[in-house]
Amino acid sequence: MQQAASSSAPSAGFREEVTDDGWVLLGAGGRPPRPPRRGGNRPPADGQPPFDFDPATDDLVGRYLPARRALRCGDLPPHIHDADVYGAHPAFLAKVHPPANCARPEWLFFVCRGRGLGGKRRAGPGAYRLTGEAKPSGGWYCHSFRYYEDSAEASDARETEWRMEEYGDRCPGGAEALDVVVCKVYPARGGALDRRLRLDGAARRAGADVRPQVLTQLYLASLSAGDPLRCRMHRAADVCAAHPAVLTAVLPPANDQFEWFFVERRPRTEDHGDDDGTARPRRAGPGQYVPAARYWDVKDGEGRELGYRRLFRYREDDEQVRRTSRTVWSMEEYRFGPDFPYGEHGGDEELVVYKVYLRMARQQDA
Repeated sequence: MQQAASSSAPSAGFREEVTDDGWVLLGAGGRPPRPPRRGGNRPPADGQPPFDFDPATDDLVGRYLPARRALRCGDLPPHIHDADVYGAHPAFLAKVHPPANCARPEWLFFVCRGRGLGGKRRAGPGAYRLTGEAKPSGGWYCHSFRYYEDSAEASDARETEWRMEEYGDRCPGGAEALDVVVCKVYPARGGALDRRLRLDGAARRAGADVRPQVLTQLYLASLSAGDPLRCRMHRAADVCAAHPAVLTAVLPPANDQFEWFFVERRPRTEDHGDDDGTARPRRAGPGQYVPAARYWDVKDGEGRELGYRRLFRYREDDEQVRRTSRTVWSMEEYRFGPDFPYGEHGGDEELVVYKVYLRMARQQDA
């Protein structure tokens, strides 16, 4: 994700490196485990061939799917995104996620869904309808769907050119209500939509259009906040109401990086802090979140403002020496700008997402 970053001078104890995919790495005394890169955040370097990720079904189901269930982020390819395929129109998913490869307009997603779903599955302003099922080969299966948009008449849905294939395994431990599958979304081959998406993809590669994947994933997950079927993002009336250790004590983390996500909706405001872009400290239990730097604007390849990210460090009050002491807790605040493709969820309402996490870095003595 491209970011116009302007930050204050780093503190003496450590140095920060801001990456182009929206994460902050601490450089002093070793770096924390880096989260997996999300596909398409960085265009191929000059002279390198375009990416072409076309895994076999055995790899999707037998290799990547078990790694995703076990939250082994380091074993996952960056071309398969986490998204709620059944919560949005396929055109929206294609707009905000990069394709799996540059040769064909197709997208791969990890999806958490309920077991025992029928042949018709709601997805945004329409539904996927089952059109066929591949004979199981080994331990996997493939369901094929076509996407239909709703119309004024309930019995007259309009078929679109969007297609979807759902891959899963027939594992014996099927007593759980939820399951993770792999979905491939793509246009009908040779149709008008397929030709248009191929032309759009070529234009984006020529213009180095970069999608802000962190914001995209947080936005899609926020639509299903509190729904364990789809994500582990929690609703919070006030993320600064308590010490971060207390706030996260009874909630499951979102991943194996020990990160907790909270979402809040409130009336939209253009205020990012003070006039110079800095943020104010925020009281939270027996301490406060102290801004570590100015905010970073998030823009796409065409210069549109899609939001911003701000980093805070949590410091506890030390009454004996009348100062604050550092802790291992950090918080990132994400807001979404006026040019972010909200779809039908925009308007005067502002979406704010907070990521609270343990800063796993070894600090050197000052």
